[in-house]
Amino acid sequence: MEPEDPRSYYSVAARLNREIPNSYYPNQYDNPSNAQAHCESTGPEIWKQTEGKIDHLVVGVGTGGTICGTAKYLKEKNPNIKIWGIDTYGSVFKKYKETGIFDKNEIYPYVTEGIGEDFLPKNVDFNLIDHFEKVTDKDAALMTRQIVRQEGIWVGNSAGSAMAGLIQLKDNFKEGETVVIIFHDHGTRYLGKIFNDDWMREKGYTDKKGMTAQDIVASNKNGELITIKVDDTIGAALKLINQHSISQLPVTLDNRIVGSINEDLVFKKIIENPEVTSQPVKSIMLEAIPFVDASTPLETLSGMVTKANEAVLIKDFKLDKNYIITRYDIVKALAN
Repeated sequence: MEPEDPRSYYSVAARLNREIPNSYYPNQYDNPSNAQAHCESTGPEIWKQTEGKIDHLVVGVGTGGTICGTAKYLKEKNPNIKIWGIDTYGSVFKKYKETGIFDKNEIYPYVTEGIGEDFLPKNVDFNLIDHFEKVTDKDAALMTRQIVRQEGIWVGNSAGSAMAGLIQLKDNFKEGETVVIIFHDHGTRYLGKIFNDDWMREKGYTDKKGMTAQDIVASNKNGELITIKVDDTIGAALKLINQHSISQLPVTLDNRIVGSINEDLVFKKIIENPEVTSQPVKSIMLEAIPFVDASTPLETLSGMVTKANEAVLIKDFKLDKNYIITRYDIVKALAN
């Protein structure tokens, strides 16, 4: 839900602060004390420990306090220091930095915790950050475990994302330069997720056997994602279903997928009341079809597609393309 929605945890926290006497609302996203604390502590610590020889700073961007407070101090010492912000697919930061446009089409559900946002916190000073680098959920999760296994540092999800981003950025660093990366997330928060083998397999991050969602998409001649808008009519939806011989239709609002309908539902509603064809799709809309990464294995997909959930959306984050896989597509792949 949108941050402004009264049910969001942002709005609930602010409301409780207003209602509970003597309560304190840290508001880490917009409270300037967040960035100021890092300007007065983290920045000087890094400058002192590197003896002022730092050339690059790599940090995940969530509230913006850590990266921008630290960057403010370091750039005052040396304006040539490059500040690299690590973002996630599903967040608005990177495009906003590069274009100045707050594009809601950039917003997707994502798994990585601690970085990225679907709004612009006041603590994110885009003038201090030279570049944003996006990292996929899968790359972040795998790198988190790799750091723990190889370095013995029990980091959390956003730290893994920061390291994966640093590796993606490696061509921007010259031999002999000093690159500092901040790990500001601890692994104790992810015992049931990143450090749970079953969870990693369910997400398709560790099981690499056999076919993946990408393989099914590549073999599907009807790979183009057909969608319909919330205010379009049910009759228009029926026309699309017949025209393209599809069973599932994601529903969009301002080009964002917010729900779904399927042929069984459409036919049922029309049989019950033929006049329903003039009503908007949102009147019968179901929940949005879940997103999974393009690298998700076929075995995992087959468990996700059920009678109640007959399709999944495939997101190729690196190519910024969406596809849909139905139960029929999976059965066809298994049969072959």
